[in-house]
Amino acid sequence: MKFSEKEISIFKGISLAAGIFTLVIAFTMILSLIQLKTIDPLDNPALQSVMEQYDRDPDNRDKAEQVRAMDLMARKAYFSSRWQVETGSYLLLAGAIIFVVFQRLISGSEKPQRSLLPNKPDINSERIRNNRYLVISAGAIAIIAVISSFVLRTNLPAPGRTASMTEPPESSPVPAETFQPGDINYPFFRGEGSRGIAGGSGFPTEWNGKEGKNIKWKITVPKPGKSSPVIWGDKVYLTGAVNGDCEVYCIDKNSGDMVWTGTASGFPGASSTVPDSDADAGMAVPSVAVNQDYVCAIFGNGNLVCFNPDGSLRWAKNIGLPESVYGYSSSPLIYDKLLIVQFDSYEKITLSGFDLETGEVKWETVRTGRPVNSSPVLATFNGQPQILINGNPNVSAYNPADGKELWSQPGVSGDVAPSLAVNSKMVYTTTDYYKLIAMTPGKNGSKVWEDNTFTPDVSSPVANEKYLFVATGYGDVACYNAETGDTLWSHYFENPFFASPVIGDDKVWMLDRSGIMHIVEAGSTLRIVSASPLGENSDCTPAFSEKKVYVRGRVNLYCIEEN
Repeated sequence: MKFSEKEISIFKGISLAAGIFTLVIAFTMILSLIQLKTIDPLDNPALQSVMEQYDRDPDNRDKAEQVRAMDLMARKAYFSSRWQVETGSYLLLAGAIIFVVFQRLISGSEKPQRSLLPNKPDINSERIRNNRYLVISAGAIAIIAVISSFVLRTNLPAPGRTASMTEPPESSPVPAETFQPGDINYPFFRGEGSRGIAGGSGFPTEWNGKEGKNIKWKITVPKPGKSSPVIWGDKVYLTGAVNGDCEVYCIDKNSGDMVWTGTASGFPGASSTVPDSDADAGMAVPSVAVNQDYVCAIFGNGNLVCFNPDGSLRWAKNIGLPESVYGYSSSPLIYDKLLIVQFDSYEKITLSGFDLETGEVKWETVRTGRPVNSSPVLATFNGQPQILINGNPNVSAYNPADGKELWSQPGVSGDVAPSLAVNSKMVYTTTDYYKLIAMTPGKNGSKVWEDNTFTPDVSSPVANEKYLFVATGYGDVACYNAETGDTLWSHYFENPFFASPVIGDDKVWMLDRSGIMHIVEAGSTLRIVSASPLGENSDCTPAFSEKKVYVRGRVNLYCIEEN
């Protein structure tokens, strides 16, 4: 194919631009890779200095915000470099292809030039040969560069990861029960045991709250709150509060009808005080704890109430004002005939067991450390049921029957809001601006691995026997090998996560703050299933029951079912 001189000139310009573009991209990738290999985003002297100041004065909110801002800036710089390397692979490939293609067109289209001098080499043959060498050389360089870039891309470092402190257990040294949650009841924050595992299957993976796609019903919640829905039988339970007026709601899970509303204010000894706290949190952050006989809830003013399933009040009391920087958010648990309440305030830090029938305090254990915003988790190791708390600075386990401490290990410090993740072998603790730590439970337990690359702000991690999933407050989600701590994959979803991820139906369900539910396969390779918009913002962890998903937004509660 022959082209005009003007067209050849254009081809030369495109080829030159593509060559320069490829060289610039290659140079940028090299610099970014060097930065990734040599710089830990959290190993910053200025950040470390501010964090040390914060550790000495943990109640200083200005210092906490300064740490938060500097940490986010450092992480964004790291992920920007990582994105440059990942995206550069494709740009490098595109630039190399364009360069080679147009060089080939130029070499085959230039007019032959005859030599006017005898016994001189043919200029045209010489040029064709030189162009052929140029194309072959450029192609070889491009292929090598592209292959290298993809090889390097798969070996990007995970900064901050520390080698195993001990060998990962080959088998559970403290065998736990086989955890198999039911497919009907979802009785606590994050489900059975507050572990973030949903039973059942067949949940819808696509919906749209505004358009009504797969929305069985939605109901406006009378009062705002950040408590997550819980389920027992055919009822869904929520809380809401405005100032000191606190309420518990019972909703028919099949129709969306309000069954009853219970007040958690105005009883003898009730507090009407609204403690100073994060304005966005409010008074109704803890989720309800429910079983077949009792519906229990606690609010940010310390009002603790227990209702019968028909909505009649069984007992109510105030257990003290839980004042803290961000407000009270620990959700209660039910164990046997006891309501387990984690109470953290400036005045005291306790774990208590209340008689479900009468509200009498059966035991109270004073905990050590600083106030946290995590919720207790129920698990069994070595045949012993245990209440596990992500405290500051220790992870501690307590006997739910009498409140006695079973074991304690060094954990995390700072603003501790995430609850623990557990499987049959290990316990996982984390908080933002600090670390993610895996440990074996028990008096003889120890740290197995730690990492500081992906740490959540509010969202709690979730684990099964193979994988640990973390959703962060800056939009990144990561999957770790639960035993070794290797980062198997990570992905940036743009919007932050406050709701906790849930593993169910071999998938991970992650609701971001804009109300988009990101669903991925619960595996070692990132496979995105869907992204479904609720139509309103949300910070609440979803509940799962009988092929339905229940999500609380800022205004409405949604029941989502495959139509």
